[in-house]
Amino acid sequence: MKTIHSVLFRVSAGCFKVVGCAILLSGCIEPWDGIPHFLHIEDIVFNPDVNQGEATSRIEEVWVYSETDVIGAFPLPADIPLNPTNLGESTTLTLSAGIRANAISSTRQPYPFYDVVEVPIFLEFGGRDTLDMTVGYTDWTEVVIAEDFETANRFEPANTSTADIVRTQSEQLVLSGTSSGLVVLDANHQTLISSTNEQQYNLRSNGPVWLELDYACTQPFWIGLYVKDAVNALRIPILALNSTEGERNKIYLDLDPVVRTTPDATHYEITLDAYYDGSADSTTVVVDNFKLLRYP
Repeated sequence: MKTIHSVLFRVSAGCFKVVGCAILLSGCIEPWDGIPHFLHIEDIVFNPDVNQGEATSRIEEVWVYSETDVIGAFPLPADIPLNPTNLGESTTLTLSAGIRANAISSTRQPYPFYDVVEVPIFLEFGGRDTLDMTVGYTDWTEVVIAEDFETANRFEPANTSTADIVRTQSEQLVLSGTSSGLVVLDANHQTLISSTNEQQYNLRSNGPVWLELDYACTQPFWIGLYVKDAVNALRIPILALNSTEGERNKIYLDLDPVVRTTPDATHYEITLDAYYDGSADSTTVVVDNFKLLRYP
């Protein structure tokens, strides 16, 4: 068994056209006679550049393509069966890191901002290789660290809010680094309506536009966009995130539908809203590592 290291074969996802996104998991592989060659991938490590924020990710599967076809999408850890007869003794596989778009299982897809990995491989019946797979953001990705709470807090509550979002350095609450954003809701602090303050994010793009964030919560909260044009401003809630019972989670939120339908917008702000649900005497929302990503 050989171990293959991926870093020498990284190419940009921007140059790779995804085909067959409706194919889920490995059911698309046709059976054949003989023991397959297996490629094992335990996990996919995310390694961003220094100025691209924390190395948090939620990569759940690997999408595998041959030189001519879609082989399938495989949950991690993955043992990928390869047919030497169909693929040949020597071939190159193209691998993409898969995520859940908008935290929905049915919208799993390759993440458009992660590098695609090309792996030359020699196949034989009964063979086995292990790939140590590492990805970063593609060279064309613009990463804006919208908020990581390390030195400031760009979120500002509306006048109608009775709760606030504050920086916390509690070791029991911080998701990464030294600080995270914290919302505490109770009978006296029932409503938070907040947005980033005068950041004026430009989300215009010739390609995808996404928001990443880490969170842990004991009740639901909303993430959205505040859209401003020359005359009007519109607050658009996009997704309600359910309670994680305090466990850490990460979401990849596709902003493209909102951006494409607001062509007159001059800039955007990120919104975070929460309404006390009474499920406990007090509930919490912890957030961190807001990143806006686009292809300029």
